Amino acid sequence: MSWNLFKVNMLLFMNNPIGIVTPVQFATKLATEYDSCMRRGGQLISKNSILFGNIALMIPLIVVGQAKAITKTQPSKHNFLQDVGKAIEGYWTGATLNPFPIYPIPAPGSIQNLIITQAMVTNPGKWPEVPFEIPTKSSLVFLEAFVMFATIHLFTVQGMMMTTSLYPGPIAPVPAPGVVNWLGYTIPNVPMFGLGGGGGSDGPLSADLIGGGDIRDIPKPILKSEAERNAIDNKFPQDKLGPDALENQDDVINAELRKSLSNSITLDDKAALVLDAERKKDKLGLNRFYNKAIQSIGDYKNTLPDTDAQMKKSLSQLQKELKKEKQLCCNDCD
Repeated sequence: MSWNLFKVNMLLFMNNPIGIVTPVQFATKLATEYDSCMRRGGQLISKNSILFGNIALMIPLIVVGQAKAITKTQPSKHNFLQDVGKAIEGYWTGATLNPFPIYPIPAPGSIQNLIITQAMVTNPGKWPEVPFEIPTKSSLVFLEAFVMFATIHLFTVQGMMMTTSLYPGPIAPVPAPGVVNWLGYTIPNVPMFGLGGGGGSDGPLSADLIGGGDIRDIPKPILKSEAERNAIDNKFPQDKLGPDALENQDDVINAELRKSLSNSITLDDKAALVLDAERKKDKLGLNRFYNKAIQSIGDYKNTLPDTDAQMKKSLSQLQKELKKEKQLCCNDCD
């Protein structure tokens, strides 16, 4: 469930590229959502969740990966996911876990662990090798590939826990320091410690989804189709023209999604419905919101002054224009 929530939150962010002004914004969003997802998980055996993740190192590493990807001129010649994996390893570098619950396996030589004084990560794990990457315009394809590799990576994270444990004594067990090694971290399909669910809260998305908010709505394209504009100009009832006439299959899927969301109960079901709707749009090959956004940005750019032509002017042309402006100024003064 936590991975589904991660994908939905990132999907809503990535499907609106107008809101992503700089690479740092994407890197920060990915790092914070990954950190939130890790806090909903726990160590493989004791379920200790992460206390501190190295976000400060993860964000610049993602930005570096973005900078490398931008320099590549040929598709599929750069493994962006591999660079993101280095950022994930950076997140786990120097990370610490919460000291509770108590690790169930006693420290070597002891009979029981009393408390955990410190739980640290000693090995940030190994990001799996990415065989190849297929260029895609679908945000969900990228996110699902990321989740697959991130899940595999979590099984390689290692660390140790400093404990106070009971050791056998001549009369009674004696408390003394101990060390326990641990391996693996997991993100469960169900939230831990009562997080999420029908009446709980599992991140910033839950209140809007459960309360029927608009966060699940995919932004509408800025530019309408020609048929839709004609229908508006002639005041035709658009709902009677059919989905093919208005080319609004995207709206049909969104309407079905809203209806399904109103009938579902748990946050897990709502997140799954959002992801299923996005997969339907990808299979239909619909023009995505970002295509319309890029087109509208291009139209806006065409209204701006042609700065490139200004820069291409020769020095002699600039001198002539300045001389002409000077003469006009002198004539005005006279």
